[in-house]
Amino acid sequence: MNYVGLDIGGTTIKAGLVSESGLVLSTAHAATVADNLEGLVETLAGLVAHFNPVAQFEAVGMGIPGILSARTHRVETSPHIPCIHHVNLEEILSKRLKIKVLSDNDANAGAYAEWTCGAGKTLGHMAYLTIGTGLGGGLILSGSLYRGASGFAGEMGHITVEPNGRRCACGSTGCLETRVSGPGLVETARELSPGYAALTAESIYKAACAGDKVALRAFEVTGQFLGIACANLINLLNIEMIVIGGGVIASGDLLLDSARAEVQQRAFEPAARICPIVQSQLWPNAGLIGAAMLARDHQ
Repeated sequence: MNYVGLDIGGTTIKAGLVSESGLVLSTAHAATVADNLEGLVETLAGLVAHFNPVAQFEAVGMGIPGILSARTHRVETSPHIPCIHHVNLEEILSKRLKIKVLSDNDANAGAYAEWTCGAGKTLGHMAYLTIGTGLGGGLILSGSLYRGASGFAGEMGHITVEPNGRRCACGSTGCLETRVSGPGLVETARELSPGYAALTAESIYKAACAGDKVALRAFEVTGQFLGIACANLINLLNIEMIVIGGGVIASGDLLLDSARAEVQQRAFEPAARICPIVQSQLWPNAGLIGAAMLARDHQ
């Protein structure tokens, strides 16, 4: 049996037809409609319909960037997609498609994918961080996805790392996401060199690969903040692996080298020793694979 997975990002929605073993059979994508609920629902329905003429599927899984209630299935807040605040997107799309739809936080979906099909397969305790427009986190603890009391656990992007730091899209200040994300990387480069020409994370990456000192330093600083977050996870939870996904992780060791160095300084050595920090095996499809696998396992 097949399933459709939807990975809703701040700028792009990725969709995939996924087999019950986690194999991606076909993909499609569309721009995210962030400020119009009807437009967003139509976009999602259109992506699902893309697979309908050629394949039968059992259910649809959906990863959403925001805080979802495990009790009501309502999106309580989504800093980058304001049109779904206080909305049960799962219910709306299910009625529109006339098929079972299951939703979860997008980082939870990514964590579930890496645990069932990817880098963290068979592990009992792992964390997944996804770095893109924002920073999401998902946790596998004692062999299951950990959602917390209400479904809001794992929001690593919104732990405070600088009490008087940058303003975050969530309304707070000093959140980790303001430092470890695509926009955060750009802002760091601009702070290091006012008027710096690179306007995107991708252009900063290209500049760093060419030896640009500002770009290299921006990645180093961003990696240090990522390392602080990883050390906190290791010290708090004694996990077996941290998997990093999302668009920014395309930079690979340019980001992870400084993160790993920071972990060596801050985490307890016995705990850090058994917790490798690795790139996602399933990027860029981890979110949609995980959403599909959640639909497979939680109908």
